[in-house]
Amino acid sequence: MTHVPLIVIGASAGGLDALTALLSELSPKIPAAVLAVIHIGESNAKLPVFFKNRSPLPVAYAQDYDPIEPGKVYFAPPDRHLIVEDGRLRLGRGPRENHARPAVDPLFRSAAEVYGPLVTGVVLSGYLTDGTAGLWEVKRRGGVAIVQDPDEAEVPGMPSSARQHVAVDYCLGLKAIGRLLNSLADEAAKKAPRLASHGGGFDMDYTAENPVALTCTCGGALRKITKGTYTQYRCHIGHTFGTLGLATEQFEQLRGVLESAARMLNERGKFFRATASEARLGKQEQAARAWEAAAEESEVRFDELTKLVAADWKRPDLVPASGGKLKPRAPGNGEPARRAASSAMSLRKRGRSQGDAATAKRAANGRKASA
Repeated sequence: MTHVPLIVIGASAGGLDALTALLSELSPKIPAAVLAVIHIGESNAKLPVFFKNRSPLPVAYAQDYDPIEPGKVYFAPPDRHLIVEDGRLRLGRGPRENHARPAVDPLFRSAAEVYGPLVTGVVLSGYLTDGTAGLWEVKRRGGVAIVQDPDEAEVPGMPSSARQHVAVDYCLGLKAIGRLLNSLADEAAKKAPRLASHGGGFDMDYTAENPVALTCTCGGALRKITKGTYTQYRCHIGHTFGTLGLATEQFEQLRGVLESAARMLNERGKFFRATASEARLGKQEQAARAWEAAAEESEVRFDELTKLVAADWKRPDLVPASGGKLKPRAPGNGEPARRAASSAMSLRKRGRSQGDAATAKRAANGRKASA
């Protein structure tokens, strides 16, 4: 049974410009379907509008049960994983993976399971490690693995991680990737191999795994999964993280708990001061002194805790993977917030998927991609 070759692409922060450059090199007659995930979260991003005049191929958000047709670009819509089945696409609200829905790994994994050697996977600019496990699966099932050159990428995290853990076939600049995809699609269409399997995406649903070790953000236990040299952690209902993603999530939770404790200590101190004043007005001097002592204790511990929260923390999850360098970027381009606050109370939490908000806002507004 002959099937349409698939080109699956994943990107996050910096992905709009990257994908624009890549798509511009595709032939309007390419005999492959292009399936793409950009981390847009739940936002009302208008990716088809943004790419309408930037792509030689027609672009659209994928619809549930869409048939897979060559010469089209299908985007994962907001808050839906894009899953490949035999000859069609499915959308799902399964657990977030790598802080994201839509996420790259579910697309890559399901495409590889069904289409095997007919799949070419491409990982572009973005933070952390989404796409690494999926590209590993593409390669394992006979597909072609490509990453954007991390030195060219606006945000090198995703392509660097993929190159570190997957025996990639090509590490190229965007224009070169686009031209290469044309020839790879032609070759795949001529060979038209049979399906690798008849699976595809079924593990995108919530699951009932046996819990072991560590704790997920949902409170469930995590289990460790190793794919080659890449490690993932998956909870028993399906949330999935890479090592860097889990470290980032743990830090955000830790900081949130500490900030909450500091807030409560601050409120406790002020409440006790007010209570002491009321006791003194009522001629209850002994009670007033007891409330004041408790207030002073809360204030001292508040000061100690805020110093702990505002201190520098060792963050190996923010160190770029080998082969890539973090580049200075202008504010508002989706770079994760770096704390330089004078007080723990002024800290704000980052979004769950770094860079998603800026990417989604830009796509929603339909502004031109920068050079």
